Amino acid sequence: MLLQDLDDVVNRYVSGKRALDYVTSISQFHRIQASPGIADAIEFVRRELDRLGGLRVEIFEFKTRGEGEIGTWKSLYGWTPKSATLHLVEPEKGVLADFETEPISLAAHSVSADIEAEVVYVGKGVREKDYEGKDVRGKIVLAEDRASRVHRVACGKFGAAGILTFIPPSGEDPPNFRRYEGLWPRPGEAENVRFGFSLTQSDGLKIKKWLEEGKTVRVHAQVDAELGEGTVQVLSALIEGKNKEREFWLMGHICHPHPGANDNASGSGALLEAARVLRRMMKEGVIEQPEYSIRFLWVPEWFGTILLIDSHPDVIKRCVGVINADMVGADPSRSGSIFSVYRTPYSLPTTLNNVVRYWLEHEATRKRDRAVGGCVCPLPHKYRVYSGGSDHFMFTDATLKIPAVMLNQFPDKFYHTSADTPDKIDPRQMAYAARVLVLSAITIAHRKYTIEETLLTLCRDEAVEVMRRVTHRGVRELSCCVDDPEKIYPRYMRWLDYAKELGRATLDRAEDEWDLIHVQEALLQSLRTSVDMSYMSEMMVLRKAYEGACAEIGLEAKEEELLRVDPSQFNLEIRRTLKYAMYPGTISDRRPDLLEKYLGLYERDKEMMAKVDEMLNLAEDWTSLSEIYDRVCFQFGDTDPKDFAMVVDDLAELGIIEKREIE
Repeated sequence: MLLQDLDDVVNRYVSGKRALDYVTSISQFHRIQASPGIADAIEFVRRELDRLGGLRVEIFEFKTRGEGEIGTWKSLYGWTPKSATLHLVEPEKGVLADFETEPISLAAHSVSADIEAEVVYVGKGVREKDYEGKDVRGKIVLAEDRASRVHRVACGKFGAAGILTFIPPSGEDPPNFRRYEGLWPRPGEAENVRFGFSLTQSDGLKIKKWLEEGKTVRVHAQVDAELGEGTVQVLSALIEGKNKEREFWLMGHICHPHPGANDNASGSGALLEAARVLRRMMKEGVIEQPEYSIRFLWVPEWFGTILLIDSHPDVIKRCVGVINADMVGADPSRSGSIFSVYRTPYSLPTTLNNVVRYWLEHEATRKRDRAVGGCVCPLPHKYRVYSGGSDHFMFTDATLKIPAVMLNQFPDKFYHTSADTPDKIDPRQMAYAARVLVLSAITIAHRKYTIEETLLTLCRDEAVEVMRRVTHRGVRELSCCVDDPEKIYPRYMRWLDYAKELGRATLDRAEDEWDLIHVQEALLQSLRTSVDMSYMSEMMVLRKAYEGACAEIGLEAKEEELLRVDPSQFNLEIRRTLKYAMYPGTISDRRPDLLEKYLGLYERDKEMMAKVDEMLNLAEDWTSLSEIYDRVCFQFGDTDPKDFAMVVDDLAELGIIEKREIE
């Protein structure tokens, strides 16, 4: 996609070992949002940026004290931890946790305490019935669910003095893992905050066994930590372009507890390596000043991003696209991870998806350099549909409509645990991630080097790929007679229409996102025609599969105009009311009584939050809920209509959306 063999040039400049050094340095800090540790990490990165020269480096600062909100996003409390220990007193003596040795052992936002008390086991500890018949007031609760949820019930409702949590066995987690925990108090809850410790799995199971055997377990907790005012910092470094009104952003969250190597010292380190490489290539005259500015951002996840979006609209309006690097450096042979690009939601077509996908796939096949070392296995990679869960989704929301994709490794068996250490980070994988960032940035910002014809063709190819995927699934369902052919066929015909619409819309966006010359516009028109021709071909395949399914069950195939093609599960229209993307925990935060129901929902449907994001994107104005549901199923796969309706009802009750019956 680039002229002058720039991909090979970039490969010579990128150093996986240097990127790994950055990860190791960043991971030494305990990087909880609005705490001294994250400020130290940001200062380290700032010093490295200053050494590079030629960058406009600044820190956006926001005071936070647990007061107020932006849309559905609550203000953070500042947190200053100093020391914490947890000693086992009875039936044995020993040390269960020490903040100085393992900072992750203290749940973030814990406050000062000095207490010796009995331990009471409450199972998951998130439902009131978990506490039936158990006196936990003034005692310390042992539970298996996330600390934030346990703390809200155990300490907030039943007066527990503190909580202990551990990872329940799943058959994979080594017994010495500790889980990353935080209490995450809402604004106004500071007075009710207590403390929490994250135990190793082996210690948690040992204490649970003692309690089940009827033994008394006592522990002594000592915590020196303050909750109050703090500062949220967003670090920015800008390579100025010729057009200062257009910026392409590379970003990653720098927060998370020590060590937090893959999540997300890896993304932060890859950004720093990308900045180093681009600056050096410019200094040495390999590339010119970019047409668009390139901005690098290190943020406290979510909360730093929403503050930047809300407080600096002048900066946001210059952003033409975002790559969010979140977990990009783990050795895939050890972590079990696949390196993926998560594209924008279908409601936001853009050529950015195909730029980043191209470099993800192109660089995965680059021959391993023995001098760099790293894993010897093939580098697993995948292009995926939209998923939220990190900072990019705040840009793709319909209120901003800024194209943003995520680079991410998942699953990672060390995710959010004390085992997410630098020794799991691979220099070859880090070099791979840095090359994708650099090459994507050059493609978007250094436009004179980009071969637009290749990009346009790739956009067409994805549209054809999506249409073929729809046809393949439709043919399978029709051939297997999974339902009435007169229901299956219209559904997949609609989805083919959506796929063609997506492809055409992406090619239309190319005209806005790129300055095309006359011959490229002619190519673009031919690619639109190609999408239309592929649509006709796939439509004929579906038609023949429908006719075959009808013959199989003795039904006469109908013409399209005689088939009911309008989905009608819901006789409703909805419209969003909120500004900015919705905080994922909004429903359970505002309605704690719904927590158990939504935990079950998210367990049944892992993509439900992404589906809710897209529902809100599609409901900028009054829109048929049936169409929204149909488009969500087209993008993410089958969704239980009862679950979908439940979410709509709850969002409407909370004022996130409005709904009305269709007359």
